[in-house]
Amino acid sequence: MQNFKASPNDSRYVPLTQQRMCCVPTCILMIMYRNNIPLISAEELGYYLGLTVPPTEKQLFYNTRVADNPPSESGYGTQIANIDYDPNKAMQELGISLSFSITLADDIRDTDDLLAKLETIEQDDGDALLCFNHGMVMGEYVPFNGHVTVFDRIIDRQIRLIDPSPNQPKWRMIDANVMFEAIKKHGNDNSGGIWHFNKR
Repeated sequence: MQNFKASPNDSRYVPLTQQRMCCVPTCILMIMYRNNIPLISAEELGYYLGLTVPPTEKQLFYNTRVADNPPSESGYGTQIANIDYDPNKAMQELGISLSFSITLADDIRDTDDLLAKLETIEQDDGDALLCFNHGMVMGEYVPFNGHVTVFDRIIDRQIRLIDPSPNQPKWRMIDANVMFEAIKKHGNDNSGGIWHFNKR
C-alpha cells in the first residue's frame, strides 16, 4: 500500500467534486470509478435522474431542466423519488452496470441500527450513499436542503463520508447520532436513508 501524506490510507474512494446541485450523480460516479465502470459526465447522469435547477443557476449547465421553485421537498437537484427518474431505469438506459435499492429512514430504528447497517456494508466492501437533511448535520433544520454523500467507513461511532460538496472536507466525519437524526428529518418521501448500489 502506498504511504499517502495528504489523504487517508484506508479510504475506499477517490473523491470527486460536484457542480452545484449535482451531489447525487457525482457520488454515483465515485462508485462507478471504484467498480471500474466507464464514467460519463455528472450532468448527463443527473439529467436522467431528473436534475432541476433554479433560473439563477441555468447558465452553469449545458442543458438541464429549470424551475422557478424547488420541484419537491428535497429541493433542487435530482428527483429520484419521482418514478420517471428512478435510478435503476436511468442506469439501465445509460448502460451503467449498477443496481439500486434503498433502506428508507423509517426502516432504520435508531443510531445503533444505522451503525450496524453501515458496518455490514463496510465489512462486505459494498457501496452506499447516505441521503439526509444537510441543515441538520450543520446544526439546524433547513427545508429543501437534501444532500447525498458516499459512505466510506465507521470510525469510533463516527461516520466517515466522502462529500462531493466543494465547501466541505472530502473525508468528512459526522457523529452517528447526528446523521441518524438528519436521515430521519429528511424522511421517506424525500428518499432519506441508505442508498445501496450493487454491480450487475
